[in-house]
Amino acid sequence: MTRAAALAVATLAAGCTAFPGAAQAGRRALEDGFVSLTAPVQVPVMAAREAWAAGGGEDGRSRFWLPLDFVGCCFVEAGLCALHALDLVATPVHVVVGNGPAGIYRTDVFPMERQRPAFGEETGELALYGIGSVAGAAIAWWFGSHYVPHLFRWFTG
Repeated sequence: MTRAAALAVATLAAGCTAFPGAAQAGRRALEDGFVSLTAPVQVPVMAAREAWAAGGGEDGRSRFWLPLDFVGCCFVEAGLCALHALDLVATPVHVVVGNGPAGIYRTDVFPMERQRPAFGEETGELALYGIGSVAGAAIAWWFGSHYVPHLFRWFTG
C-alpha cells in the first residue's frame, strides 16, 4: 500500500511519460484540496467582500441589502467549495484525462479571489467530474456490496 501511495504521489507531482497530464492533474488536486480545507475560513470572508462590492456599485444599489447579499454570497461560495471537494474525488479521472486546475479561484492570495463567474463553464465542469465521480463510486460500492453477493446467493441457492 505504501508503494502504491508513493507511486501515486510521484506521478501527480512530476508527471510521467505514460500520463503526461498527471502533473496538471496534481495541480488540480492541490487546488481542490486547498479550497476544500480552507473553506470554513474563506467562505465568510469572500462572501463579505462580494456582498460589500455588490452594494456599492454604480447602479445605485443600497447597502441596506448587505445582510441578504451576504447570506446569498455565502451559499454561492459554499456551493463552489463543495464542488471543489467533490472534484477532489475525481483526481484519478483527471490523471488519465490530464485536466489542469479549474481556475475558478485565484488561490495564491489569502483570502482567495474568484476570477471566474459563479455559474460559468468551469463550474459546470467541476459539477460534471465531481458529481459523476461520487455517483460512480456509490454505484461501484452498491454493486460490490449488495448486487453481486445477492446474485451469487441466488445462483448458488
